[in-house]
Amino acid sequence: MISEKTLKRIKDRQGNFRWGNDYVPAIFAVPGEAPKTSRVCRLNSRKLGRTLHLLSIPERVFTQLALFNPAVFEIHEQKMLHPLPHVHPLHGHPLALSLSLHPLLGTLAAAKNIGMDHAKVVIETSNGERQWSAYPYLGDLLIYLSEPGASPYAVNWNIKLSKFDFMEKRRSKLKSLEARRKDRERADLRLRLEETYYASAGIRTVNLSLDDIDPIVVANLDQIFGLHDLPLSLDSQLLEDFSHQLQEDFYIGRPPALTAIAYGNKWGNRDQFIARIYQDIWNRTLAVDLFEYIQINQPLVQARCEVIDHYRDFFSETAL
Repeated sequence: MISEKTLKRIKDRQGNFRWGNDYVPAIFAVPGEAPKTSRVCRLNSRKLGRTLHLLSIPERVFTQLALFNPAVFEIHEQKMLHPLPHVHPLHGHPLALSLSLHPLLGTLAAAKNIGMDHAKVVIETSNGERQWSAYPYLGDLLIYLSEPGASPYAVNWNIKLSKFDFMEKRRSKLKSLEARRKDRERADLRLRLEETYYASAGIRTVNLSLDDIDPIVVANLDQIFGLHDLPLSLDSQLLEDFSHQLQEDFYIGRPPALTAIAYGNKWGNRDQFIARIYQDIWNRTLAVDLFEYIQINQPLVQARCEVIDHYRDFFSETAL
């Protein structure tokens, strides 16, 4: 909800971000902050070393996909779009120190360019006067990537449940034809605002929904992510031997659960050996086909197409 209180909270969390500090999203995935209709989720990422705050199932799905990409080194969720001109999101990052980065236009200027009325809120100044202030819009996911031998870059992901949600705000509500027309216009302007804002700094915006990703991939990523950072107390050499055996089993078509059971019977802690299977898949030690359901009591299917390569357009600096 737009208010002076939420404006202050957003600015306190996002106004002075510098690389090297812990990123703090503008909205936390907790009651009282997230919209009431949100399906909030918090993901603990070993790669980022922090908890990500996500406001919908689609955001969770695409965050897990991004974290699975080795090229992704940072994700900023619920990120403020600055009303006034601002430095490029990569400004100050060690990987980008030698780059010439274009600044962001600012949403006030972007809104003016596309003929959109910018959100605003009444605030009380330090001398007690009340005045209008621009209220910041928030983006879903800004992902940062670094490919070997290439400069780092950012891609903005705008995420919805369905591709049709990009076309009309409050699409599920009963409304008149005039209300529908206005909601479609608002949806279009909001998309153009964010695209214009990021394009001013050379950052591509990609609109993504659950229509764009295979539900089997979604299920598999959720399954392996759940165990990807589970601490294992077993001896490291024993785990290495187990992983080596898993690779042999993988190529001869032996179900990995059989090896986990055998190691568990000998060394105990069978659940840790099972977790190691999923961690080896997450870490790509086992190149499993994520377009087939992962069932460890069955032979794992070798990847015919690497999932990140299949969805490479999502991550590309320019449209493919």
